Amino acid sequence: MRLPSADCELQHSSISYCRYKQGKLGATDVSDPSKRTFFTVNDLPMSQRYDVWQNSIDCIFDVETTPEIRKNKFFATLEADLVGSMMLARTKSTHQFWSRTPSAIAADGMDHYMLQFYYSGGASSDQGKDGSEIAPGGLMFQDLSQTARATTSDFDNLVIIVPRDLLEGRLVLPEDHNMRFLGNSDPMVRILADQIVSLKKNAPYLLPEHASTLEHTFAETLASCLNSAHGQTSSSSHRRQNLETMISIRRYFRQNFASPDLTPDIAARDLGLSRSKLYQLCEDQGGVYQYIRDLRLRHAMSILCDQQNRDRPLYDIALECGFSSDASFIRAFRGKFDITPGDIRRGHSPKREDGAPIADHIDTRYEKWLHTL
Repeated sequence: MRLPSADCELQHSSISYCRYKQGKLGATDVSDPSKRTFFTVNDLPMSQRYDVWQNSIDCIFDVETTPEIRKNKFFATLEADLVGSMMLARTKSTHQFWSRTPSAIAADGMDHYMLQFYYSGGASSDQGKDGSEIAPGGLMFQDLSQTARATTSDFDNLVIIVPRDLLEGRLVLPEDHNMRFLGNSDPMVRILADQIVSLKKNAPYLLPEHASTLEHTFAETLASCLNSAHGQTSSSSHRRQNLETMISIRRYFRQNFASPDLTPDIAARDLGLSRSKLYQLCEDQGGVYQYIRDLRLRHAMSILCDQQNRDRPLYDIALECGFSSDASFIRAFRGKFDITPGDIRRGHSPKREDGAPIADHIDTRYEKWLHTL
């Protein structure tokens, strides 16, 4: 897969794990290369491709494929853009089994929404609402705070990741659309699909003020599609009550995570819940303390990745994120990302589970973006 032109190519090593190409600009186009990344395993020996892909995409999904594909014909490319607070990624790859497990949810702390559009190929899931398959032109909506599993054929798709706070308040039932299949027989779905494709096409050239306007316009259209969707909903009133309570819990923690005095007891009191009920509802997020810590560290990562904050003292960042000192902040940050805040400022990337550094070999900025949306 190629970007608009090959005018600029950055090679990170003699073995090209990734390529980044900036599009050729017209007279009025302004492209920001810091908002676009291109990842590919297709230049690697076939024996290495799947492992590199699996190690990268496990920042959000567990994936598996057949031994035959791994050995003989695996390929994968991912081209991502940032549009305001959203991330768009066009991915081409082979047949795979995808899952988002409770352990992954607890480990990464991400609770974004995700919408997929397929140019070719498709996906199926026995967890689907309003259907079980998505074909080219259709859309599939996923809540990353909930478990999911799906199977894809060889595919070329476009994924848009939407921060929860951009969409949640616009939805009538914010937590009731996980694995929602939206068929293209609905004109609103076709309009939404057109918006996704157009956003990806124009993403490199959008000014910040344009991106801010477009992300809200897109969220309104997406909310309209979901709010009018008919089909399977939560299976019991008890689950419905828990889902609605989780909305309040997430909003509360997003508003208060920076307070150094925040504790489960204080949160339970403010939310009108028992401490045991709060712990039960936060179990899928790894527990109350981990959920608070992950919110703080994701906010810290977003600050550190912003070049406007490159000279800001770590102590000030620590206090803004709810830590009592820069020492406790650095320890927690290293524990979460296996890298220090100073390393992030110097442009380094987190290490893989085997301890091998990856920054010199492959452009994995999309992984970092997912944790800073």
